[in-house]
Amino acid sequence: MVLATLVANMRYILMSASLSQRLSPHEKNIHRLAMSYPLTDEIFAIAIAQNGCVSPSYLYGAALAAVPAWSIGTAAGIIVGSILPARMVTALSVSLYGMFLAIIIPPCRKDRAVCTAVVFSFLLSCLSSWIPGLRSLSSSMKTILLTVIIASAAALTAPRKE
Repeated sequence: MVLATLVANMRYILMSASLSQRLSPHEKNIHRLAMSYPLTDEIFAIAIAQNGCVSPSYLYGAALAAVPAWSIGTAAGIIVGSILPARMVTALSVSLYGMFLAIIIPPCRKDRAVCTAVVFSFLLSCLSSWIPGLRSLSSSMKTILLTVIIASAAALTAPRKE
């Protein structure tokens, strides 16, 4: 169970490593540790979209809004999910993909390298079901592996000047 939890949450290691590059090198370790706790996909997306260094106050402000909203949304989802018919709950699960599209599209419109990485990630993700070495892996492990491969390729082919 510990291993499954580690693999499922490994993306936070990747997000933290990426976000740490956007903090000022003079930032104290206490802020780095404190900012790692409320890191979610949404907070990562808005932080990484900022130009220049990201300040602790920006991330703390984002967390003050996101953490209660996440908790309230989860509670509301549990309550409403137990009331709504199963077909409607299944249909609402598509909204998660809409949220990820809303996170991905703005950076893709601004940066060709990001758009290329996103397109390759979609293609390789689809192909991973047929690639012999990858198809036997769990979906979480495939996601982590493809993320590392695609991010490494993007870093090598289109490095940032910052």
